[in-house]
Amino acid sequence: MKRVPSNASLPLFLLALPVALSLPAALRAQPQSLWLGGRVGTLGVGADVSLALNDFFVLRGGAGLLDVRADLTSVSGLADNRTGILALPKAIYTVGADLEIGNFRIGGGMMHKSEDPWYAITLRDEARITIGERSYAHPQVTRVKATLRSEPWAPYALVGFGQHRASGLGLFLDVGVVFLDRSRLSISANGEGSVLRSRSFRDDLRAETASVRDELGDLVNYWPILNLGIRYGIGGDHRRGRGR
Repeated sequence: MKRVPSNASLPLFLLALPVALSLPAALRAQPQSLWLGGRVGTLGVGADVSLALNDFFVLRGGAGLLDVRADLTSVSGLADNRTGILALPKAIYTVGADLEIGNFRIGGGMMHKSEDPWYAITLRDEARITIGERSYAHPQVTRVKATLRSEPWAPYALVGFGQHRASGLGLFLDVGVVFLDRSRLSISANGEGSVLRSRSFRDDLRAETASVRDELGDLVNYWPILNLGIRYGIGGDHRRGRGR
């Protein structure tokens, strides 16, 4: 049975909070503009929609496609008979709100990722790999996979440049970070069953996991946000400069 996080109600509360905060403003004034945009960055290639409720408060939602399977063999310095593949989530969704002051924005909300990212090394033709304190050769070990696991929902914070409330075409930039919830690194392996089940190999795998986790440090707790995009505003203040 799939485990339900004990804090499952927290994302729902945080998603509802921007809406609740915006209700007084929505009662005082009609939305000033609807913004449609496309963007590319660490949250994937996708689209954003935003709705300005007053001169400062903007609701945002977006979806991006990553679906990356990057061959990092040469970057990782692996031998010819080994390959390294990095896989990122297929889809990332965001919902939140921005507070605008001129062309400057401060925002926050929740991110949802469709799956956890992983990096795998595949061995061929008697290639060797060191795990813990021992060296193992193909076919003893055929694949080693490291997965960064965390809850699918996580809060984010960002600063941005470029207005959501202006009419017409404009550029925007978002820089921030996602705070991954309950992040943890796990390493698994494929190969000969007698080797994988041995006590010595299991001890080596635990030692290797701890070593990699120590090397990464606090990086396992964060997902960077860097988005560059173009938007088109419908409605809003036509006196605001275009392209801002």
